[in-house]
Amino acid sequence: MKNKSSKPKSVQSRSNKAASRSIRITGYARPPLSSKKSKVKSKSAKGSIRTVPGSLFFYNGLNGTGATALLVAAGKYTFVSSLTGFSRWTHIVGAPSGGLLFYDATTGNGATATLDSAGKYTFVGGLSGFGNWTHITSANENGIFFYNAITGTGATALLDANGKYTFVSSLSGFSRWTHIVGTPSGGLLFYDANTGNGATAKLDAASKYTFIGPLSGLSSWTDITSANEDGLLFYNANTGSGATALLDGNGNYTFVSSLSGFSSWSDIVGTPNGALLFYNVSTGAGATALLNDSGNYSFVSSLSGFSTWTHIVGV
Repeated sequence: MKNKSSKPKSVQSRSNKAASRSIRITGYARPPLSSKKSKVKSKSAKGSIRTVPGSLFFYNGLNGTGATALLVAAGKYTFVSSLTGFSRWTHIVGAPSGGLLFYDATTGNGATATLDSAGKYTFVGGLSGFGNWTHITSANENGIFFYNAITGTGATALLDANGKYTFVSSLSGFSRWTHIVGTPSGGLLFYDANTGNGATAKLDAASKYTFIGPLSGLSSWTDITSANEDGLLFYNANTGSGATALLDGNGNYTFVSSLSGFSSWSDIVGTPNGALLFYNVSTGAGATALLNDSGNYSFVSSLSGFSTWTHIVGV
């Protein structure tokens, strides 16, 4: 892949403006565990399949194609394989342990799969009977958090490394949020782009939800993603600005630094090993970067020649 992007420059501003984040989110509800067929078929994975997180799953909702790749901790990108025959899904989310959850908001159907540390994709099984959700994110090793922005309801579930889905609990009484993102350590960050307000919560290893506290004065952001155990990267597609922060497993939020000079990106995806992938759907351009365990950002390399993808998930 050819290099073609400029390195974003870090601005050493430690003002306590909490960075906001836009995240690609998904919705799921509790399904009866009835199995449905999916077009990409493989045997279910057995045993613990994740050793070093850093795999990517690509999906094109327009033609049912997919692909997998590796994004190692040094930020090196390696293509692994192409996939075909996927059903139509509106949302896809990956758990840090390697499980993938697919959902179609128009039918309430879902499916699970796994993506191992070598980038190998394995279909597990179909699900049905999902409720109506507008957002979904993963938090902690196997936790899944669901949210409906219209009703203020939520739910939690577990999705393990073998793609086994288990409903945990229903929740209610949520405020209105436009973005929700979770960290591999278990933190949850809520954000309303209309008001700049936010809040934090946590999801423990059993996917039990606990509210922590509100945040205010968050800047204006269009995208946010998590990378590394506690890291958050914020991005404003309109200004090319960014920021980093930390959100630990107890829901404690800490601003780290401001950034500027970003290129135009349609998608930003992070992995639990700290690597980041940037992608522009219009040009096929990409780039990689790193977020270390202190929340410090470093550019790695530019990429080009990507196919058209509607969803990208990092696990």
